[in-house]
Amino acid sequence: MSFSYNKIHNYVLYQSIWLLAIFGGTAYEWLLAMLIGLHLLLCGDWKVEAKIMILGAAIGLAVDTLLTIRGVFVFMPSPEVLPVPLWLAAIWFGFIGTLRHSLSFMLKRPVLMTLAAGILAPLSYLAAMRFGAVEFPYGSTTTFTVVSISWMVMTPIFIWLTHLLGNEQKIKVTAMPEQAVAGTVFISDRASKPLVFGKQSTII
Repeated sequence: MSFSYNKIHNYVLYQSIWLLAIFGGTAYEWLLAMLIGLHLLLCGDWKVEAKIMILGAAIGLAVDTLLTIRGVFVFMPSPEVLPVPLWLAAIWFGFIGTLRHSLSFMLKRPVLMTLAAGILAPLSYLAAMRFGAVEFPYGSTTTFTVVSISWMVMTPIFIWLTHLLGNEQKIKVTAMPEQAVAGTVFISDRASKPLVFGKQSTII
């Protein structure tokens, strides 16, 4: 019996990453890395997926890092090396990993997805605050507004990036059969079968 990685699996995997990151924090960063690796293993074209995840997560982490430096976020416990904790990076990798899977239906509705991100993303940060993973020195209202604007700017970039790299993969896949047909030589018995190369044929 073969296993097919579908949208439901992807959604459950991302929710597992989010919950484990918020409640487990630094203690389970190794497990978060394994879950991200599991997604890449199951998703099929892992090379394209990895590119999208790395670039998308880098953008998200850059924005969150900037907001942390500006005092919008204070993570608990305070990270020792980087301005933001590694479990936050895991959440970003997990989220970007949903764009071509459980959230793929939203890619065709960029305006709706951007508006939804402007509402749902801040709620996710508020939930993390309620669970004690982060604090908002500027208050919930101001932080909600800042996060909402940030996500409404980032979301169209995520959509564009996903389409760009995803379409590059499709172009490569569709081009291969055409190249193969153009240079194929079919050799059969010498009585009457044609020798085909490209569009020309010669009777032997």
